[in-house]
Amino acid sequence: MSESIWSSVGNFLKGSLPVIGTALGGPAGAVVGSVLSMALGTNDNPDAVLDTLRQDPDAIIKYKLAELQTNRDVLVAFEQAEQEKLRIVNETMRSEHNSHDAFVRRWRPFYGYAVALSWFIQMTSFSFMFTYVAINNSEELANLVQQFAVLSGALISLWGIALAVLGVSVHQRSRDKKGVSEQAKGFLSGLIKR
Repeated sequence: MSESIWSSVGNFLKGSLPVIGTALGGPAGAVVGSVLSMALGTNDNPDAVLDTLRQDPDAIIKYKLAELQTNRDVLVAFEQAEQEKLRIVNETMRSEHNSHDAFVRRWRPFYGYAVALSWFIQMTSFSFMFTYVAINNSEELANLVQQFAVLSGALISLWGIALAVLGVSVHQRSRDKKGVSEQAKGFLSGLIKR
């Protein structure tokens, strides 16, 4: 019974608030109706909402203003959360950069060298293994290639993660160097102008 009343409220609103009007006529009509009645102060009564909307044309404007205020509040909260996240990232980067511990300041190059060394050891070992089996036990080479394919499938996710982290580190370091380079250019051009 109340769903059909919310549908009539939705039909009434379709001209001025088409999204709300359509929602009131749908399966979520009771929820949308509760929000609308709360905004209008009609205590979740569909008849009172319809009467208020018919008698007070400004009620729709009040609802739109409340909706705009809610949207603004959501956007402000989102922007504040983004600024806080950037502040934390910047603080972390500054503490890393200002650290007197050589390893903290140079973990990106260390990680890159560690990944390169691990890759070299693994590929060299595989090459020696294939060469040894091909020379000493060539009838087992096909079986070794099949087992290598299984092992490679298992290692691909591990290497994918390691190389992704390395790529992000290299990209970030390149951005850091570019920023420092641009600051130095600005400083030098200021000195030249003086």
